[in-house]
Amino acid sequence: MRQSLFALTSMLVLTLTGKPIIAETVNFVTFDLVPYALSDDPDGRLGLFVDINKAIAIRAGVTFTDTVLPIARALKNLERGLSDCAVFVLTPWSKVEFTPVAEVLNRFDVIIVPRTGLSTSRIEDLHGQRLALPRGSFRDLPISTDPDIQQVLTNGYKQSVRLLKAGRVDAIIGSELSILFYFSIEKMTPNDIGDAFTFERNQLWLQCAKGHLSEETITKLQQTTTSLRMEGVFDKLIKQYIAADLR
Repeated sequence: MRQSLFALTSMLVLTLTGKPIIAETVNFVTFDLVPYALSDDPDGRLGLFVDINKAIAIRAGVTFTDTVLPIARALKNLERGLSDCAVFVLTPWSKVEFTPVAEVLNRFDVIIVPRTGLSTSRIEDLHGQRLALPRGSFRDLPISTDPDIQQVLTNGYKQSVRLLKAGRVDAIIGSELSILFYFSIEKMTPNDIGDAFTFERNQLWLQCAKGHLSEETITKLQQTTTSLRMEGVFDKLIKQYIAADLR
């Protein structure tokens, strides 16, 4: 009798709402880049984007998974609906391909950091200088095609930072967070570098696959992300990845 009553109640809920009573699981995907995802970190950190996804899911009260994948595969998974959501830079392309849910950070910049003694505020200031940039990045942009700038290709931000520290290049370019993270790892201080300038200004957003999650879940993620941003939660998470004197 009790089982029959439960079944009847469940059927009534489905009939009235037209929706299943089982909550959705949000499947996040995170780019396999330092410091957005970390493994074997001596301080036990999991990565900024992993932290952000977890904070959003817990506050929203949804069950979730988070898979770390190379960028190309992560985006493919989103396009195919194999993953639901990810935190990454908002671009004209992503606005078309995915659903922009909510802003995470209003500034997520690409910067150029020179050595001490070198003043830079524009690309032309790098003429005659050695610029380290990760291999395959900034393609077809003046920063990588200008014949008056000596490009030194590296395997990533870690190598770029070490070259700058060793005095083997005059400047480096890349994500501000990534560069400051490696400065922190290398125990570099503001006295070890010149004044950085912003090469590209971006925004970081939570973006989801189109039509994959219910409108109710998307709204919940949107409201939660906005609340966390306004409360300064994401800013506090960032501070865990950057030395105090570099913030």
